[in-house]
Amino acid sequence: MIKKNKPVAVTMGDPSGIGPDITIQTWMKRKELTVPNFVYIGSEDVLIKRAKKLGIPINTTLINSINDVNDAFVESIPILNIETKDVEPGIPLNNNYHSIIESINIAVELAINGEASSICTNPVNKSFLNNNGFEFLGQTEYLSYLCKNISQPVMMLASNKLKVIPLTRHIPIKKVSEAITKKLIIDTVTIAKNDLVKYFNISNPSIYISGLNPHSGDKGLIGSEEIEIIIPAINKLKESGVLIKGPVAADSMFHSDIIKDYDLAICMYHDQALIPIKTISFYDAVNVTLGLPLFRTSPDHGTAYELAGSGLTNCRSFYEALLLASNSTKNYR
Repeated sequence: MIKKNKPVAVTMGDPSGIGPDITIQTWMKRKELTVPNFVYIGSEDVLIKRAKKLGIPINTTLINSINDVNDAFVESIPILNIETKDVEPGIPLNNNYHSIIESINIAVELAINGEASSICTNPVNKSFLNNNGFEFLGQTEYLSYLCKNISQPVMMLASNKLKVIPLTRHIPIKKVSEAITKKLIIDTVTIAKNDLVKYFNISNPSIYISGLNPHSGDKGLIGSEEIEIIIPAINKLKESGVLIKGPVAADSMFHSDIIKDYDLAICMYHDQALIPIKTISFYDAVNVTLGLPLFRTSPDHGTAYELAGSGLTNCRSFYEALLLASNSTKNYR
């Protein structure tokens, strides 16, 4: 159940990555920017030590209830504390695997119970998690599991300039074609349309969908997926009232003259969607999970171990993720 004007629950992510850095840097901007109130679900010790390494003076407050966040936020970072083992910037430690997962679990519970407006997840390392027994492709899939979601969650990358969804995500290129189905397209577009209305105040979203093959298959000369799967799915969606166009050749659908014609672009695979948005909005794009009973955002980058504790990180994407998490749930209707 979404509650408006509640703080955002921020997960710890991998404490050896740049999650602590960008959390600290964003909180420090609270007087010059509109930084939504948030609670950090993670190690107070890690934040204090990272701030010291960065040369940034911070205050922290351990809280017992999320109701204490708003009063504490002006002067300190409110923390629901999770113990971690010795953390070295840039060096992931297996012993902290359970702390990373616990942080996500608590954030989801707060959002589901209506104590937090939404959640913003700090970056994790998928390989590190999987090597420690994590059975999910990423946080998106794990969140869906925690929410007991029966439908496939949808990952959207969003900025003020562009919104994109990769129909298939973290799978090898050779498996993309077999993963694309008419049902997957229809379900993804339906979820995306509903959540654009719900969270982004777009009453009738215009959606462009790409082809899989070069030139969208060139009428079957370069592949049959467009004719056999994509076009029938688009026609079905049109019959249900969705404002959708495609399949559009992926090499031209991100031209500046075309982007202005749609609210959302849906692409067939990961890089087809992420290359354009990371080119256009490298620092301010936000990862959004659609189709859940909660609203989740995340900065559009990884753990960046090599930058942890260096002072060279850019917190813009994390700030935008926080802002979107807070503002979109205010739009909820």
